[in-house]
Amino acid sequence: MIANKNNHTRISALPPVLKGKQLRENMYTFDVSTELTTELDALEVLLKISPGQKIAVAVANQGMNNLVEIVKVLIARLRAVGAVPFIVPVIGGEGLTSDDQRHILESIGVTELAVGAPIYSTMETVLIGESAKGIPVFIDRYAYEADGIIVVNRTKYHGGFRSDYKNGLMRMITIGLGKQSSVYMCRSYGSTHIAENIAEVARFILQTTKFLLGVAVIENQYQKTTHIKLVTRSELYSKENKLEYKLKTS
Repeated sequence: MIANKNNHTRISALPPVLKGKQLRENMYTFDVSTELTTELDALEVLLKISPGQKIAVAVANQGMNNLVEIVKVLIARLRAVGAVPFIVPVIGGEGLTSDDQRHILESIGVTELAVGAPIYSTMETVLIGESAKGIPVFIDRYAYEADGIIVVNRTKYHGGFRSDYKNGLMRMITIGLGKQSSVYMCRSYGSTHIAENIAEVARFILQTTKFLLGVAVIENQYQKTTHIKLVTRSELYSKENKLEYKLKTS
C-alpha cells in the first residue's frame, strides 16, 4: 500500500489469492417411516377415530424430500384403524384450478396408487364464520365435510413474513385449506398484518372444525428430513406456541 500526498492510502497491488473449495458431507440419516409411526402411536390421536370415518389429509407441494413416504405411512396408519382417508391438495398460486392442483401433486409422486388414497380436488370453499377481527373464514369443501382433518407441511422460514407463523402449519390451515378465498380475505384486511390475519383465521378454523392434528416436517440444508413432530389442535391454538421456531433451531 502507498500513501499519496493527501495522506490517503492507495492499494498498489492485490495480495495473492488461492482458490478454495468447501467440502461438506451429509452424514445425517433419518428413518421417516419409523419416526412417524412412533409419533402417531405415542400421541394416540388415531385411536379416537371410529371405523368408517372420512379423514381429509391436506398436502402441499413444497419440494419436501420425503413427502410421498410421509403421506403413504400416514394413510396406511389411518386405514389400519378403519378410517377412510383421502388427499386434499392445498397448493397456493394465483389462478390455479382444481385440476391444476391435482396435477401438481401427481407430478411430485403423490398419486392414489403411490399413497393409497384418492385425491379430492376442488376450489370450492365453505364460509364457516368470521374471526374476531371480522375476517370471513373459508375452508375447502371436502375438508369441511370430512370427519377429521390432518395437515402435512414443511415448516420453514418464509421471506415475506416477520412473525411466528412464517410458512408452516398455521399458514397452510388458513391459506391452503381456505384456497383463494382466504388469500383475498387476509390481504384485504391489510397486507402489513397478513401474518397476524393468517394466525387469527387459523385459530378460528382450529376451534370450529374437526381438525385432528398437524404433521410438521423439518429438513436440513441438504433437504433431508431431520424431524417429524405431530402437533395437536390445542398446541397450535395456543398464542404462546413457538413450535415452528423450536423445530427449526433444535
